[in-house]
Amino acid sequence: MATILGICCSRRPLGNSEVLLREALDEAQKTGAAVSFLRLPDLRFEPCRGCLACVYKGSCAIKNDDLGVLLEKVLEADGLIIAAPTYLLGPAGIVKLVTDRALSLSPHLEDLAGRTRVAATISVAGNRKWNPLGVELLNLFPLAYGYRVIDYLEAYAPGPGEVLLEPENVTRARELGRRVARALSGEIEARPPEEQQCGNCYSRAFRLNGQDRITCVVCNTTGRLVPDESGLRFVTDPPDPHGHFWTAEHRRHHLNEWIVPSRDRYLARREQIKKQLTRYKT
Repeated sequence: MATILGICCSRRPLGNSEVLLREALDEAQKTGAAVSFLRLPDLRFEPCRGCLACVYKGSCAIKNDDLGVLLEKVLEADGLIIAAPTYLLGPAGIVKLVTDRALSLSPHLEDLAGRTRVAATISVAGNRKWNPLGVELLNLFPLAYGYRVIDYLEAYAPGPGEVLLEPENVTRARELGRRVARALSGEIEARPPEEQQCGNCYSRAFRLNGQDRITCVVCNTTGRLVPDESGLRFVTDPPDPHGHFWTAEHRRHHLNEWIVPSRDRYLARREQIKKQLTRYKT
């Protein structure tokens, strides 16, 4: 039986994020999946130290927080549905805090690469103008934790529970849960991206590289903007040999070819760096 983890990133019980997430999980359960619920703000997380102990020693150096609880649940779950409110242009800060810790997944990359793992996200805000990065930054969470994002929901309502007054929000949340469960059984494919979205992560945020060249800021997919009868369309380049940034192949390549060798490069220059740092000592 497929297992689906629902993560709520809101501190508000029965707020808009939670109720839509519960609708999605209920529908996934009806479809035959085993579901569980986790409220992320109930756990305590320290900021990442950037020490790379997770890579070189196989576990995070921070031992006095709840990352281990989250990792255990994420590693167990085949599917993930994560919901978060937007307070300032993107999802609540705890999403970024925990996404920064995702390198702790490094010791498990090989095990995860052989599994079917899919995710969907629910981004909630008061209005569309206040949520330009909600989907993009929320999708980054499951991508960083080794899931393939297959769908997403944007819902807009300012008051707690007010999102339920729009029936389409509930319908889409239920569809989201159903689609995650069915994708895990191989019954359906991912939601097709819109013409202005990245085909790998649904991002609408791009870095301009000159002329018509652009790069997706979430998954580093490159391509170009091509005019057609409806406006502009994002046409991706042929896949890199290692895929986009969040594929298992690229993560393995990045880990082995960049992160792991960076220690020796640093150690070879440490004395030179120490001399440069003396100017900042009081």
